[in-house]
Amino acid sequence: MAGMNKKPVIQVFALGGTIAMTPGASAGVIPSLTARDLISAVPGLEDLADLHAETLVQKGSANLTMPLIADIMDRASACDADAVVVTQGTDSMEETAFLASLMNQSDKPVVFTGAMRTPNQPGADGPANLYDSVLAATDSRLRGVALMMNGELHDPWRVAKEHTSSLQAFQSEQGPMATVAEGQLHWRKDCPVRDVSLSGVKEFAPVALVSAVIDDDGRMLDMVAEAGYQGVVIEAFGAGHLSEIWADKAEALAKVMPVVLSTRARGGKIFERSYGYRGAEIDLLSRGLVPAGWLRARKARLLLSGLLGQGVTNWKQAFTRVVKSD
Repeated sequence: MAGMNKKPVIQVFALGGTIAMTPGASAGVIPSLTARDLISAVPGLEDLADLHAETLVQKGSANLTMPLIADIMDRASACDADAVVVTQGTDSMEETAFLASLMNQSDKPVVFTGAMRTPNQPGADGPANLYDSVLAATDSRLRGVALMMNGELHDPWRVAKEHTSSLQAFQSEQGPMATVAEGQLHWRKDCPVRDVSLSGVKEFAPVALVSAVIDDDGRMLDMVAEAGYQGVVIEAFGAGHLSEIWADKAEALAKVMPVVLSTRARGGKIFERSYGYRGAEIDLLSRGLVPAGWLRARKARLLLSGLLGQGVTNWKQAFTRVVKSD
């Protein structure tokens, strides 16, 4: 971090999203505010740090891509700033922050944030979230990538957006890493340290995500290979269970491509040695499926896509090493 008599330097990258939305010419709001606009709207923000602003894109976060996040992390690593703050839409932020953590090449803090309310709404939360993110980015205890929303600093491996509109939309099963109170960051636990890196990856393999539901014949699984996907993540029932029909189809897929077993449940890990009936986790793992551990399916898909895009020869070993590190 910067010296005792010098403010830390923070690079702010803006990508659009609700935090940058203003009323459009017709109906609804559109992303239009720049990084400098966002900074200028927060009283006292520039007292915390010397802020550099750059607007990379102005989009809804459903349009963000894996190569864009790779580019941001390259920029974060190369820039002279002490830390980086990324503002974007919240819809995909749990995924982008997780992917960024996989690609992180240093201990430099990178904090993702956004807003649940547009700047023109009563109680707009964007300014507070941006202030808290800069505050976190200047904290010497933060290492690597984190996500800041509603006064809570989250581990991108564990956080998820659980509500479409609540200010408390982002929740972590084990709770946030730190919270903001009285202008300070109060830590609940140390930041996780993981020996994980997809740095340098420029290609991402297409990986499908398919969710299991009752009384479905699994025809979606029949289409995965034909559609050109190179891998698939299956959101199974409960702790990792599929119908017998799905189990057979998943086994057939596992013979030709990586198949990862995750859960459609909102919390908890995939089991590996409890249920033994046909279609349960013991059976599925014996058929070649690989458990996602604590990773939610959306994040398991990103990890698998990056590994396959890197051309990792033993994807199963590499995937499992990452999962076990969580």
